[in-house]
Amino acid sequence: MRVKHLAGLAVLALGILVYTSYRQTHHLSYTLHREKVASSSGLGRSVDWHAVWTAAKASANEREFVSAISLVDAGKATLSGQRSCPPQRDCPACPALPHAAAAAGVTAGTTTAGGSGATQQQQQEVAASPAVNASAVVPGGGSSSSKSAAGGGSSGSEWMRFVVDGQAPPISKPLALSVARDNAVIVTWANYALWDFVKTWVYHAREVGLRNFLVGAMDAQIGREMVAAGVPCFAMFQSGSNHSGVGSDHLQWGGEAFHKMGRQKITLAQLFLGLGLDLLLVDADVILLGDVMEYFGRYPQADILVTSDQLASTLEPGDEGLELPDRAQSPMNIGLMYFRYSERTVGFVDSWLAAINADPQYWDQNAFNDLARKGWDPVTKVHPQQKRVFLGANGTLAVGVLPVAAFSGGHTFYVQRLYEVQRVKPYAVHCTFQYGANAGKRNRLREAMLFHDPPEYYTGDSYVSVELRRVPSATWSQHSARNNTAMKRYHFRGLDMQLEAVWPAIRVAAVTNRSLIVPPLACYCDKYWTELEQCRVPGAFQTRIPFLCPMDHVLDPIFMNDPASEYQVRWREHSFLANPRCPNWVKRSWVTFYSSASVSKPVEKWVVQEGGLVVLLPVNLTEGAIREMLAPYSAYKIWHLKNAESFFGGFDNKKLGEEVQKRIEHLRPIMPPDPAPPPPPASNVTTPAGNTTATDKATDTSNQQQQQQQQSAGGTEKDTSSGMLTAVHERR
Repeated sequence: MRVKHLAGLAVLALGILVYTSYRQTHHLSYTLHREKVASSSGLGRSVDWHAVWTAAKASANEREFVSAISLVDAGKATLSGQRSCPPQRDCPACPALPHAAAAAGVTAGTTTAGGSGATQQQQQEVAASPAVNASAVVPGGGSSSSKSAAGGGSSGSEWMRFVVDGQAPPISKPLALSVARDNAVIVTWANYALWDFVKTWVYHAREVGLRNFLVGAMDAQIGREMVAAGVPCFAMFQSGSNHSGVGSDHLQWGGEAFHKMGRQKITLAQLFLGLGLDLLLVDADVILLGDVMEYFGRYPQADILVTSDQLASTLEPGDEGLELPDRAQSPMNIGLMYFRYSERTVGFVDSWLAAINADPQYWDQNAFNDLARKGWDPVTKVHPQQKRVFLGANGTLAVGVLPVAAFSGGHTFYVQRLYEVQRVKPYAVHCTFQYGANAGKRNRLREAMLFHDPPEYYTGDSYVSVELRRVPSATWSQHSARNNTAMKRYHFRGLDMQLEAVWPAIRVAAVTNRSLIVPPLACYCDKYWTELEQCRVPGAFQTRIPFLCPMDHVLDPIFMNDPASEYQVRWREHSFLANPRCPNWVKRSWVTFYSSASVSKPVEKWVVQEGGLVVLLPVNLTEGAIREMLAPYSAYKIWHLKNAESFFGGFDNKKLGEEVQKRIEHLRPIMPPDPAPPPPPASNVTTPAGNTTATDKATDTSNQQQQQQQQSAGGTEKDTSSGMLTAVHERR
């Protein structure tokens, strides 16, 4: 009797297992049909449904299935077997797709109406181009994280026909047309040092529906990575060379490689315009947040649309149009430029390239501004059908300045959040006006939750977060009543007040080998290379003070792990736990620590308002005591220090303590001195050099006394000899 029961249970379990497996594979194949193959990128070629069903049965979950099938979807796996749906008993989801039979007759490399959007003539050119031997297509060895982050060929795989030996192909008209849409192509470029920026750039471009892009590979290493990750790309280096002449490392602003890259940038514009295509040329540190191509289509009168370093909008709130050319006269920024193909545009780009070739030190952006605004009059010389498009280059070129609130630079986006002030949709952000080189750019994108990090960035470490107990609280009316020197002093005192909690958190992170989650910090002064005006960058009068500090305004990312100390700070940005990419299980793995003089050993409490477990600890714990008392909580991903100022009592390891202190002193913000007062007026011709009249002496003495009285009283008059905030810290 017992044996019969066991046999019945075994049969029942087997039935449940078979049914679960069938439902899972059915769901996975249905997922592919509905979400992957039925997208615009999958309508242009046949699909091996037998391979799809086989992959579904072999996958443990939907994520594994999508990853496995991405090679087929990107054209990187050989398709064999039948080219149509198997019977419904083998693939229940297949008959639901009416296009399946028609798809079998579409050859690789051609484009349907829902594909690239190129013209019929251009499609014929692509179809007639020599096909690459499929057996020669051998993708390079990219990492799985690279493939996942870049999206694995979701922007169409026609370009893969041009890949040979897993390397980015040379540019050609058929290659460009294979990705073009509405006769337009988007182009960016990078070397291997910016591969993570490229993955972020591609992610956001696809996220907003942009598929008509190519990424220039400036060295062989990034070329192989992009092919492996399914990123449409082309080689900017010659066959037999490893790079385009600028190397694969970070480029120093203003250096020889920097200027060479500028010439290559203009050459790209010349090249793609020479193919008869409209071109959006965009730097890899410009993140596309909206359908920019749709926006550009609103201004067919413009030959060129370009971003600007203007720090204030010339428009009324809610106005999404181009900036007013008579008021937006700051330098145009060539990090994002849209060229509409015409003989006028081609001629301008030719003259631009000729100008910087004639002078190797001529910065490409300066040359662009000089040529585009040559002979311009933004009031009278404007396009007759669009007053916001001015006629530049001696009246031969129609130019529009993109709105700085929607097409933002680093200051208008991160510091001012001008898109909020102007109540407009952000279309793009360029990582300008920031500190800390590429590390600073990455951190700003992470603070804005825009950088596309791999999952292990969120799960691969444990963290110390901290609560700020003391923060500055002055209102703008109170703050602006001070003179510039007093405003600057309040800003730095406010930073010191907030950082009182950060320094012990760094010490705890050092002792316990954790990463610091930098808290959000309030800034009462901006950071800039020249003198500020009431703590604002000149021209940035829409800056709201106080504002959320970008970390590089206070703690330079380079200073976190440079050679100044053997101890290097690992950190995460202030928005780390708010980022949807951070798994919920990480956010819930949280314990709060209070320092309390009333306890001598850990006391646990459950406090709902604190998110769960709270542990009271003795104050001023030494390194050894921290390791001992906190060991039972090592499995928690987040240690939150409620009152960090009284948490840490000292190091047992003196060497570690010295190195941590070196790092803290290296990071500590230092208020720069006020600039020296201006020299006295030059002697006039009637007063011999070295002779000062009694009237002059009396005037100088009177002026000095007035300045001293204003400073001691905290006067509100403009202090023209103070307010210099060239940097929070400049020591290296």
